[in-house]
Amino acid sequence: MPLPPETLASLRRAAERGDGTAMHNLAHFYHDHSDFEAAEYWFRRAAAAGHTRSMNNLAVLLDQFGELDEAESWYRRAAAAGNANAMFNLATMLYQCGDRRDAETWYHHAAMAGHVDAMYNLARLFEDMNRLDDAEAWYGEAADHGDIDAVNNLGILLRRRGATTEARRCFRRAADLGHPRAMANLAALLESQGAHREAQTWYRRAAG
Repeated sequence: MPLPPETLASLRRAAERGDGTAMHNLAHFYHDHSDFEAAEYWFRRAAAAGHTRSMNNLAVLLDQFGELDEAESWYRRAAAAGNANAMFNLATMLYQCGDRRDAETWYHHAAMAGHVDAMYNLARLFEDMNRLDDAEAWYGEAADHGDIDAVNNLGILLRRRGATTEARRCFRRAADLGHPRAMANLAALLESQGAHREAQTWYRRAAG
């Protein structure tokens, strides 16, 4: 929805006076209208003024344009200032670059700050490293915060560890919320336990 001209003019005047929130909002306006040069300009000004969300958004913009070194620098500045989204984005960048140790550190910081996607990614990282107790704990945290993929993955991990009763409970919880893979996983587990009729019901639901 476009801003009324008088509102945009007022926002620009506040930004020109150095109001960090106004600079950030003006940058968002330009970004939403695909004026990325103006968006970068105002994100930079807001970031230089210490606005941590603008630091993260500037880093995202730079990341998208392939300016990875500068993007990482701004992610780090925002993350060090406590921005959980920047912690998550930094961790993801580091993971994609093969630096799992530093990625784990920043996923953990973001997860401790309540970032649910970071909880999930940290659990997956631990699972890949075969640190199953840690993976189970963080899948559980993400699940408790409403991440349905985490509920399903927790079920998979529990089944892998032989805890079939707990696994079935997880699959059923996610399946009841409409998660197709959890429906299929629940069906397969029920079938392996001899509950063929119920398994077929869940297979049909998973298939849509």
